[in-house]
Amino acid sequence: MKNELKICALFCLSAILTLSHVAHGQVLAGTDDLGRILPQNNTVGDPKSNKTVALFYFLWQGNSTSPTSQTYWDLTKITATHPEVLNDPGNQYWGTTAQSSAYYFWGESIYNYYKGEDYWVQLKNMQLLTDAGVDLLVLDATNAIDYNIQAEVLMDAMDAIRAQGKNPPKIAFYTNSSSGATMQACYNDFYKSGAPYYHPNCWYNLDGKPLIIGLTAESAGKDYQNFFTYRESQWPFEAKKANGWPWIEFVRPPRVYYNASGQKEIVNVSVAQHPNCGYGMGNAAFYGCTNNWGRSLRNGSPGNPSTDTPYGYNFQEHWDFAIAQNTPFIFVTGWNEWIAGRWPSNDGNNQHSLFVDLASPEFSRDIEPTLTGNLKDNYYMQMVSNIRKYKGIDTTQILSGSTTITNFTDWATVTPAYKDYTGDIQARNHPAGAGNIIYTNTTGRNDFDTLKVARDANNIYFYAKTAATITANSGSNWMRLYIDKDRNATTGWKGYEYRVIGGNTLQQYTSGAWVGLPGSITNNVSGNQMYLTIPRSSLGNLANPLNFEFKWSDNMQDDTDPLDWYVNGDAAPGARFNFIASSNNSTMTNISSAQENKLADQIKIFPNPAHEKVEITFANVFSDLSIKFMDVNGNTVKEISANGVKNITVELRGFAKGTYSIQFHSGELTASKTIVLQ
Repeated sequence: MKNELKICALFCLSAILTLSHVAHGQVLAGTDDLGRILPQNNTVGDPKSNKTVALFYFLWQGNSTSPTSQTYWDLTKITATHPEVLNDPGNQYWGTTAQSSAYYFWGESIYNYYKGEDYWVQLKNMQLLTDAGVDLLVLDATNAIDYNIQAEVLMDAMDAIRAQGKNPPKIAFYTNSSSGATMQACYNDFYKSGAPYYHPNCWYNLDGKPLIIGLTAESAGKDYQNFFTYRESQWPFEAKKANGWPWIEFVRPPRVYYNASGQKEIVNVSVAQHPNCGYGMGNAAFYGCTNNWGRSLRNGSPGNPSTDTPYGYNFQEHWDFAIAQNTPFIFVTGWNEWIAGRWPSNDGNNQHSLFVDLASPEFSRDIEPTLTGNLKDNYYMQMVSNIRKYKGIDTTQILSGSTTITNFTDWATVTPAYKDYTGDIQARNHPAGAGNIIYTNTTGRNDFDTLKVARDANNIYFYAKTAATITANSGSNWMRLYIDKDRNATTGWKGYEYRVIGGNTLQQYTSGAWVGLPGSITNNVSGNQMYLTIPRSSLGNLANPLNFEFKWSDNMQDDTDPLDWYVNGDAAPGARFNFIASSNNSTMTNISSAQENKLADQIKIFPNPAHEKVEITFANVFSDLSIKFMDVNGNTVKEISANGVKNITVELRGFAKGTYSIQFHSGELTASKTIVLQ
C-alpha cells in the first residue's frame, strides 16, 4: 500500500469480515513444509454458524500510481548483493536516484512479480482462498484509488469459480483517505445500476446491503448514502470506534471491537506489525530498530529471524487470541501487499531510506506463498489450519461399499467424488509488475474434473475424469498419481510412499529415491476418463478399513518441489492438499467431534485472560483426566492430572506472557482450550 508519511502509517488497508459461508470446498488433508498437519473435523468440530473470515487483499502491484523500480525491484535481492545501498540513497542499484518515485517488492511471490490485472494469478489465488474457507476479501482503497480494472479481473475469476458450483470469497472496499470521494468512485464503478464493473454476485452483504468500510460521516448527502451497510475505517493509533473494523493493531493482545449495538464483532489477526511506524519496517529490517514486531515475535521476544521466520509465531499468537474471543468476524492482514515505497528517512540519518509497511521476509505481512526467505507456503497452510479451528469443518465422506471395477460404467455408483476446479490450465501471457518481462506458462495440459476411489478384496481403483480428452501418454509426468498410504507426512517423499508414473509404473520412495516396483498396474483410458487398477499387495500393508490420502498431478515440472503444484500443469487437489479415502469412521486418526464436544462442554476456565493462576471446573468427575499446557511452539510447559475432582487451581507463576493451548484427555475423550496469560 502507498506510504503516506504525513500520518505515519502509510499502510494500504483493505480488510473486513463478513457473515460466514460455512463450507467453501471439500474436506481436504494436508501437511506443510514444517510438518504441521491440517486439523480435521475430529479436532475442530462441525461447521459453526456466524463465523466469518475477512482477508485484506491488494490490487496495486504494477499500477501506475505505485510505479515499481524497473531496473532493480526486489529488496531482499538488492540488499543481499549490494548492501551499500542502505547508506546511499542515490546508489545506482536502487534503480532510481529519486527516493520517493519508486516502489519495491520485498520478495517474490510464487507467481513472480505480478501485476494486479493478471487473470492467471487472480484465478489461482481465488482457488486457494476458496479452499482455505475465506469469506470476504477486503480490497484496499485506502489511498483513494479503487483499482477498478484490476478489481474486475479479480471478480471475473470469482465468477468463474462460482459458475462451477463452488463458493469463492466476496468483496468489500476499505477506504480512508478522501473516504467520501472514494466511496463515491466505488459506487459509480461497481455498485450502481449500469456501473461499468458490475458484478453483484461478488458483493459481500451485511445486514441486507453491500458492505463498505470508510468514514461514514463523509457519505452524508451522497447518492449512495442509503445503498451500503457501513463499518468505520479504524487505524491502529486511533481510539476505538463503534463499528470500527481494524486492519492492524499496535497493541498486544489486539483490541476487540464492538458494533454500534454494543455487541462484540471483530478482532484483527496480522502476520507482523510496526507500532513504531515513524521508523517503519525498513528500519527494523535494515537499521537495527527494535520497536517493530516481525514474523518471529512471540511471548514478548523477537525470536531469531534467521531460523524462526517460516514458523509464523507472531501470526499464531494473534490467531490463538482471536479464536478465544469468539467474535463473529476475524479480519486477517494480509494476503498480497508485496510492495512498499522508498522515502527519505526520518530517523535523523539522511543516508538511510525509509520503507514503512514492508521490507524483508521477517518484516512483512504477506501470506501468499513466496519464493523468498524459505517461507514457501507455510503461512497459507497455517491460515487454513486456523480458519478450521475458528469455523469448524465438515466430516470426511466415507467411501461407498466394495466394488469391483471392470469398465467405466462401474464408476457411476462410487462415492464420494472429488470435484476439482476446471478452466485453470489456460496459458499465462502477461507483463510483469516490474521490469521489461512477459510472464508465460504453457504447462497446462489435462484439466482434472472428477476423482474417485473404489476397492474390492484384491485391488484399489483410482478414477480421473478431465474436462477434455486426455492427451496421449507422454511419459513420467503424465497423469501421475501420488499415494500417502499411512497419512504420515514423515514417511516417504513429503508423506507419499507410492506414485504411479506414465500410467503403468508403480514406484515406492525408498532411501531418498523413487524406485520401480514389480507387479501389474493397468490403466484404462477412454476419451476424458481414465482409471488405474493397483493390486492391494503392491501397496504393502494398507490399513483395513482403508484410510489413506492421494492426489493426481499432470505435467509437473519440478519433481522435487511441492510448490510446483501451485503453478504448473494441473494438480487435484491443488497446492499441498490431498483427498482422503476412508472406508470407515473408525479409521479417523482421532475421536469424533461429538466426543470432543462432550468433554469440552464440561470444562470451564476462569479467568481468561489470566495472570498468575487459572481455575478449571468440570461438570463431572473423571477418573483418568490429564491436562497438558502447551506454548505456541508446541512445547509442553506443564502437565498435571485432575482425577476425581470437579475443580482445580493451576498456578502459572513464572510462565511467559502469551497464548497457551490446554489439552485435556480422558480415556477416548479429548478436548482443547486456549488461554491468554497477561
